[in-house]
Amino acid sequence: MSVFAVKWSEVISQNKPKLQAFLNSILHCPYLAEDALQDTYLRLAAMSKQQNNDVKNATSFTYQVARNIAIDMLRKKKRDALIDIEGIPLDELHDAYSDIEEHYSHKQLSESISNTMKKLSTRHQNIISFYRNGRFKQKEIANVYKISPTLVNFMIKEVIHSCQVELRH
Repeated sequence: MSVFAVKWSEVISQNKPKLQAFLNSILHCPYLAEDALQDTYLRLAAMSKQQNNDVKNATSFTYQVARNIAIDMLRKKKRDALIDIEGIPLDELHDAYSDIEEHYSHKQLSESISNTMKKLSTRHQNIISFYRNGRFKQKEIANVYKISPTLVNFMIKEVIHSCQVELRH
């Protein structure tokens, strides 16, 4: 049976929770992850018959396309963040961190937390990301990962403990 007979909408719907978690781990935003998933479907649905026939594993290919779209979205977001500061009057700028020491301390704290998070497994990173943004409850996270809510709670506490230990050093 050729891959062309497989409908991309079926491949995506069968893998939707995991694809969304995967995209959210890259984009760190569930709304952008949803947009990326929709773009993935549109890109796959627009493929020619020959391109579809060249695909050996539809699920793996879907993840690769989704990953590429997420990376493109991050690049675009980074480009959009670069603005021409010369056109902005200086009196309109507001610096929330006018105290240099406070800014440096905040930056060190953020870097410590980021470094601690990078040491965690991908699953732990994804779970804490879902939990931190407040969009998912522990029970919903458990359903996505097919684990118990108790294990999700335990993993969140584990991450918090890891961050606390790291910050003490």
